[in-house]
Amino acid sequence: MIPKLFEDENIIIVDKPAGLVVHPGAGEHSETLTGWFTQNYPETTKFSWPDLKRPGIIHRLDKDTSGLIILAKNPRVLGKLQNLFQTKKVTKKYLALVFGKLEKEKGEISGLIGRDPHARRKQIAKEIHFDFEPGKVREAKTHYRVLKTFRCKVGKNAYDLTLIEAILDTGRMHQIRVHFKSIGHPLIGDQTYNIKHSRRVSKALGLNRQFLHAYKLSFKNPFNNKIIDLESPLPEDLNKIITRLQ
Repeated sequence: MIPKLFEDENIIIVDKPAGLVVHPGAGEHSETLTGWFTQNYPETTKFSWPDLKRPGIIHRLDKDTSGLIILAKNPRVLGKLQNLFQTKKVTKKYLALVFGKLEKEKGEISGLIGRDPHARRKQIAKEIHFDFEPGKVREAKTHYRVLKTFRCKVGKNAYDLTLIEAILDTGRMHQIRVHFKSIGHPLIGDQTYNIKHSRRVSKALGLNRQFLHAYKLSFKNPFNNKIIDLESPLPEDLNKIITRLQ
C-alpha cells in the first residue's frame, strides 16, 4: 500500500515506504514505484516518456529512504516539474539521525560527489584535484540544522546521536548519506556508509536501514500557481527509535 497525499489532474504525491525501489535499475528486480504507477494509471503506458524505464519520475529517493515523492501524469507535466527542480523552486526537507554530536547548530556541507571507483554502487565525497573525468563528478551542497541530541548507551560505552533537518541545494545520488559520512557523522542504520561505532549503535537500536525520511515538500503548482505544502510524519520504525532514545 502506497499512501497518496495529493492528487490532481497533473500531479501525484505519494509517501514512499522504505524498501520500495523507485524505478528498475541494474540488479534491481523487486517491486517498484513505477510499477505501481503504471498499474494504477494504465493510460500512462501510452505516452512517449523521455525514459521509458522511469515513467512519471521527476526525482527519486533511495530504496531504504522513506518519504514524499512527486509523480507526473504525462510527459508535459514531467517537463514542467523537472524545470522547477532545475531552477531550485522546490523545497525538500529531510529528517536524519546521525552519529555523534555536531559542533554547529546550523551548517553547510559542500564538495564534489562522484562514484567510488572501488565500489560501483557507492558514491564518495572528493576533494578538488586534476584527475577527475568530466561529467563523472559533480558539485553538491547540503544545509542542515540540529533539532535534538541524544545519548545512547551500548554496553559499557555511550555515544552521542543527533537528529537533524537537512535541505538539499543539489540532488546527487546518496547525497545526504555521503556528505554526513564525509564529515564523520554517518547516518544511523546506514548499511553502506558507516563506521565501526555507527554500526554498533545501529545494531543495538535494531535499525538496518538508514534513518532518513523526506518529510517536507513545498512548491508552487505550475498549472494553477497554488502552493503545495505537504508534510509526512516519521514512519513507525523511525519513530520508535526516537521514542526509545528519549
